[in-house]
Amino acid sequence: METLEQIFGSPTKARLLRAFIYNPNIIFDVKNIAKKIKSALPVVKKEIKILQKINLIKKRNTRDEKGRKISGYVADQNFKYINALHEFLLKVSPLTEDAIAKKLGDAGKAKLVVVSGMFLNDDNSRADMLIVSEKANEKRIAKTVADIGVEFGRDVSYALFTRDDFSYRLGMGDKLLRDIFDFPHKVILDKIGIGK
Repeated sequence: METLEQIFGSPTKARLLRAFIYNPNIIFDVKNIAKKIKSALPVVKKEIKILQKINLIKKRNTRDEKGRKISGYVADQNFKYINALHEFLLKVSPLTEDAIAKKLGDAGKAKLVVVSGMFLNDDNSRADMLIVSEKANEKRIAKTVADIGVEFGRDVSYALFTRDDFSYRLGMGDKLLRDIFDFPHKVILDKIGIGK
């Protein structure tokens, strides 16, 4: 069982904590957050009551996509341990680098996976992940990346290239690739030998 689940008692609570802490300005209504973290609505409601009771989250009104007024929840930035909790969550990764590489390798025969952005606690990066695949099944990779995002409590931005397109762009000094490789990044899977 994942460390965070052991400490906080359930995968739902661990995912809720990540979603609220990593998205401090987003007001989540219960149905949407249950869908986002892929947990059952009754379980999410129970965990939200607990988090609200300890003042980690607070109730706020917002509007849905149709403009209707709804109630939601947001992390309370005045919570005594909010910064410590944020640091703790950053250090306790829900997935190892090997697990991420394996998931992407299985989903789309990935040959190269480079992480940056949120994986390295850098909010200024243009992409969180670069994936180069021999035979890119875009739907499967998109689903896998979305599932990884669920574990981390936030959406993962990524760039997907075929091997030929990646080689061409790398040779041309593509701005996106430069923005990834010239700034903090980590190669977690390399079957094409880029040596970066």
